[in-house]
Amino acid sequence: MILLNAIARAWHWLVTPPAPRLPGPRVLPSYARMGRHLAGGVVLDRRLRLLVRQHAAELAGCPWCIEQGRHLWRQAFLPPQELAALHRYASNPLFSEGERAALAFTDALSRYGDAAGGIPDAVLAELRRYYSEPEVAALTLAASEQHLFNPATGALGADAGDVGAARSSRRVAGSAFRNLW
Repeated sequence: MILLNAIARAWHWLVTPPAPRLPGPRVLPSYARMGRHLAGGVVLDRRLRLLVRQHAAELAGCPWCIEQGRHLWRQAFLPPQELAALHRYASNPLFSEGERAALAFTDALSRYGDAAGGIPDAVLAELRRYYSEPEVAALTLAASEQHLFNPATGALGADAGDVGAARSSRRVAGSAFRNLW
């Protein structure tokens, strides 16, 4: 019986092709582990996470990231008018006060390299009214993940496509996060 199991395993190894390895740098698994560690295992509300990611993607000006966010939004069956109103989040009743605080934090985080003195204390104070420190860490990761690969895609020209007249005031290739590197 032992011999038969050994032959079966050997035969399986010979006829089964190896699982394909995903291309890409080894940093991706490390980045995911770092994110889980920093956020302390906190899972954000899906809608909030998608709002923050989409807002950060639009501020970064990466067409691929923006389209990916729209796709994820549609997959979650969330109302498209909320996504369309994202650039007017501060005065729009579609967003709760906590979501507005998270989106203002995303604004400040996305423009971190442009601001003298970092993120304004008022923005952090408002954010902390609604979210715990692990949730703030999770929100930071949700916003910053849209900027993590932007320098790489900008260097390759992958995010420098036609962004249209609506996004002409935004940066096309890169973001303020480049200053952190």
